[in-house]
Amino acid sequence: MTPQDGPVVIAGAGPVGLTLAVELHRRGLPFRIVDRGKGPTPPEESRALAILPTTLAVLKSSGVADRLLADGHPIRQMEMRFGPGRSVRLPLSDAPTDTPFILSLPQGRTERHLLALLEERGVAIEWGVAVEDVSQTHRPKVRLSSGDMIDAHALAGCDGVRSTVREALGIPWSGEGYPGDFSLADVTLDPRPDPSTGIVDLGTDGGARALLPFGDGRARLIGMVTNPDDLVAHLEGVTDVGWTSRFHVAFRHAERMARGMVFLAGDAAHVHSPVGGRGMNLGIWDAAWLAFLLSEGRASEYEMRRLPSVRAILDQTRAMTDFVSGPPGWARTLLRYGLPLALHLPPVRRGLAARILALDLPKPEWLDR
Repeated sequence: MTPQDGPVVIAGAGPVGLTLAVELHRRGLPFRIVDRGKGPTPPEESRALAILPTTLAVLKSSGVADRLLADGHPIRQMEMRFGPGRSVRLPLSDAPTDTPFILSLPQGRTERHLLALLEERGVAIEWGVAVEDVSQTHRPKVRLSSGDMIDAHALAGCDGVRSTVREALGIPWSGEGYPGDFSLADVTLDPRPDPSTGIVDLGTDGGARALLPFGDGRARLIGMVTNPDDLVAHLEGVTDVGWTSRFHVAFRHAERMARGMVFLAGDAAHVHSPVGGRGMNLGIWDAAWLAFLLSEGRASEYEMRRLPSVRAILDQTRAMTDFVSGPPGWARTLLRYGLPLALHLPPVRRGLAARILALDLPKPEWLDR
């Protein structure tokens, strides 16, 4: 750990900002964390559900991973459906990781586990306080809405897609919107779905739909339709509909993720579609990398370390989104008849499982120490 000449100011107390706070505290670095909102994500809004193995590995040393594992539901296989009576199951157990599954847990509960650990460590979140401006990026001077002026060691913009920090720096926001709408609905089903199995249905008109269980008979239903009611209408056994949302997606990223000692992480640095469940995880990896590099006195490496992975995931997610939004007939036929045969080959199973769990990306160097 290297000495620093002021606190790290964290703008935003979502999963990314909270992870950065947890990791900075674990590494003994002083910080302040502020958020313009009144509190964490409401528990009834599930938002980001998927927690991937690398995220669990990142959060293991702090003890957060154990809390998440005790509360979440592991999805251990994916079932792909190609129409009535035709499906194939891909086990994730062949993936090269100690946690070969997607941990399904609503974002509000993930945030509360991070908050609980910080509270136990005596860390207070400054709710209702926003970063209003930043100057002198190599020794950031941060102005808060509370009137405070902070001579910071660093500033981390974890403040979402409309990031004040990014806008204050004038960093271009590159990319484009995506045609069409996504809708999601959190539903309760009877009979209860298998909690260990996620379902991707490629046999529906109008694009793929996915069902991800998250315990007690509840599941997330998501698809490229304009109205969440249309999703629910095509699913049998729905006994209750909870939180619903309709949203547009875009594929954009900041052209820079750092300027001097000011850094961008999470949605402030990159956004993409929910296909593949990468979004929150990618932001948490940003935060963990930043905490590590700050503690090592190597913060100048942050952009170099993160931007290639960000671009790779945006490219992957765009390709997956294009495919599931309207897979061509030949591709459906190839998957329907070729995938069951290919899955008899262990290398194919391992490779697909690793791709689904995002294990094809470089592993953070400190996880091997």
